[in-house]
Amino acid sequence: MARPPAWRHTLDEGRRQALVAIDFYNRPGDRRSMADFIVHIHLAWQNLLHADRMRKKAEIFYRELGKQRKFKRNPDGSKKTWDLTQCLKHEFQENDPIRANIEFFIGLRNHIEHRFQDSILTVTAAEAHACIINFESEVIRRFGESETLGNELKFPVFIQSLSPSHYDEQRILRRQLPSSVSTFITEYERSLAEAIRSDERYAYRLLLLPMKGPKTDADMALNFVRQDDLSREDLQALVGREGSVIIAEKYRNAASGDEMLPGAAAAAVESRIPYKFGLNEFTTVRKEWQIGPVKFGSKEQLPKSDGYCLYSPTFNRFTYLPKLVERMVSELDTAEKYKKLVGKLPKPK
Repeated sequence: MARPPAWRHTLDEGRRQALVAIDFYNRPGDRRSMADFIVHIHLAWQNLLHADRMRKKAEIFYRELGKQRKFKRNPDGSKKTWDLTQCLKHEFQENDPIRANIEFFIGLRNHIEHRFQDSILTVTAAEAHACIINFESEVIRRFGESETLGNELKFPVFIQSLSPSHYDEQRILRRQLPSSVSTFITEYERSLAEAIRSDERYAYRLLLLPMKGPKTDADMALNFVRQDDLSREDLQALVGREGSVIIAEKYRNAASGDEMLPGAAAAAVESRIPYKFGLNEFTTVRKEWQIGPVKFGSKEQLPKSDGYCLYSPTFNRFTYLPKLVERMVSELDTAEKYKKLVGKLPKPK
């Protein structure tokens, strides 16, 4: 059997560190440790990025200034690998929400005091949740679905977030936050653009609602619903059903592999009709049908988008399904149809 590549061991260690971090975070009572979560999720990210760069044969070692062939060394003589901050500079753009989230925990690491960790856990829950989801997404994006952590993790059983008697306790914990931590969080978030602060890859917030009613065999204990899709009446109706609904600031997952970016979708349509059909024409038609984002860069979708497009966190934009391509092809196959829908005469290819 062939010896596995070196990056394989580094990736396995990254996944192991992530699972250890999640374990420390989800432990009950005094066994829970925010400090250990930060240490291990830090190592998880560092190993993941090292593994990917090793696989691509990219640099991961510090070199002496002005001496490109000479590596910096640790006290034991081994080559000094890049720290996480250095990896982030090479793997993510400066304004990337994933990078901002990781750098938040790098900075927070120096402000953790064990006696205040419950307060810190309370105010940073959204960021911690985002950090884990981001890690999972990046593992899959870089190494494929086979490396998912999902097979080893289940949704935790808990009571605190669903019990109104604990709301006051949560408020008290927030008030007990040390001033040094509060100052760090305030100043760090003030340095971020609003688009990053509101991105689910920086802070992933959940609203949990207990629900009642008869259970059917098809019901799941947990159902995921977009809050933007619900009216006040919808929310009231949901409370009358079985289980728990999690209303998450997260969009549908575009992971089946059939989705296309706008340019690719336009090209797919053009290849099957006798006329030129570019991105501008594609945008005109999908807006006419009320499909896709409300405006460029928006995460809010038009009212008739279901079944035709999905929001992709990877591309930070909407992607389009083959169903939409098929519909456009059938509605643009004659000059008369084309002019009526696009608003101008078609140009033959």
